[in-house]
Amino acid sequence: MRVICITNHDLLPDQKMAEMSYKAWRDTYVDAIDGIAACHPQAIVLREKLLSGIDYTNLYEAVLRKTAAEDTFIIWHDHYEALRLFMRFHRREEWPLEAFFSGREAKAMTGADFRELKREGIRYGLPCHSMIELSDAVRSDADFIAASHIFETECKRGRKPKGTEFLREITGVTDIPVIALGGINTANAVSCTEAGAAGVAVMSLAMREDKSALRELVEMQGS
Repeated sequence: MRVICITNHDLLPDQKMAEMSYKAWRDTYVDAIDGIAACHPQAIVLREKLLSGIDYTNLYEAVLRKTAAEDTFIIWHDHYEALRLFMRFHRREEWPLEAFFSGREAKAMTGADFRELKREGIRYGLPCHSMIELSDAVRSDADFIAASHIFETECKRGRKPKGTEFLREITGVTDIPVIALGGINTANAVSCTEAGAAGVAVMSLAMREDKSALRELVEMQGS
């Protein structure tokens, strides 16, 4: 079972972070991501889509330096144009192994953009909230899909979760690896893999100051 963590600086313990400028919260944030990497999930999605491309690249580089000693790799999130510039001006060994694009970012990308990533050996994932989005992901030749939201979660308060039946529906019609997202915890992660998911992704659980639940989930990673 693959375990992926998704970052969100708004969820850091200090609630004032959401009101601070990027430069003010960057170092604290990078330290927090290092704490997640120390738990050894397979990957961390560096999700800060409101940053400018320049600031996002700066953050990505800072996180890479801080987490270099860990065996967790960092997944680039959105900021496709910044990614192209990063690939142009950095050595190939510094390129991200994977990228993940939100539905909004993916709609702004062309088939040629996706094919370029394929040629350069960068795997990419796309979201899936419906069978229509599944078709879009298949058409874009995605390497993995994030299906959400599976269980109740604060991030989607008031919206009905899709449940593991949604996972079964998706995995029953595609061979693309599916990552379950939304309300995942140590109690329900196995039900996701039993429904066909290749792994799970967590945000709130990863950003907690207490990392015991994350470490427990990661221990299930090899199952």
